[in-house]
Amino acid sequence: MCRLVVLMVLCALAGSGFASDSGWQVTAVISAGRANIDHITDHDTIGTGQVIVGLVDGQIAESSTHDTVAGIGIALGRSIGAWNLELETMWRYRTDWDLTVPTPSIRTLTNVFTNIETTSILLNAVRERPLSGPWSYELGVGLGLVWNRTDSSYIERDEPSINFLEQIFDDKNSELDFAWNLIAGVKRELTGPWSLGFRYRYVDLGRLNVGPYPSRNSRVSGDHASHELLIAISRSL
Repeated sequence: MCRLVVLMVLCALAGSGFASDSGWQVTAVISAGRANIDHITDHDTIGTGQVIVGLVDGQIAESSTHDTVAGIGIALGRSIGAWNLELETMWRYRTDWDLTVPTPSIRTLTNVFTNIETTSILLNAVRERPLSGPWSYELGVGLGLVWNRTDSSYIERDEPSINFLEQIFDDKNSELDFAWNLIAGVKRELTGPWSLGFRYRYVDLGRLNVGPYPSRNSRVSGDHASHELLIAISRSL
């Protein structure tokens, strides 16, 4: 990943050697959005599944969760007619994935708390058309890869009434998965080689998996996606 970012920076630094109409551009991107994790399941690895004191033992209370997420990225692009091809990498930090699991079989409550960092590499094809004056609109689609890095804690809460002490089991994981996104936005040409863009993006960030944990065979997974607003500053090379 670091090598790819370095390569992009070197391409940007070499821009002074490109003609202004070369069609190449480098773009810095910042994003803010809402990350969603849906279709959450424990694969029947938590609790007994039996109804105890009116609760399903080991049934996760949340079928989906969401949290705010922010990111920074860089892209190297090439204009070909009305199309822009962009190779983009973006790092997002962080998404909190917090779950509540009643576990009356051990007479306590279990939580699964996970922090998620994401790095994506996407090849985007973006169609650009004039809108009004210096403004144009963009529509695009992209495919690529994503690394989801998770730092997770499986916590069985203390219960003083039965002298049950809190137990915490940790798991760190990094997985590679496929990613894709859809893009819509507007772009404004500025003075000289600069332009400013505003985009909405829906990005599918693959499948999350946490566990098993030390001394606990519990596993949890869910589908990871994000709705993002992006500000992009581009310079023609």
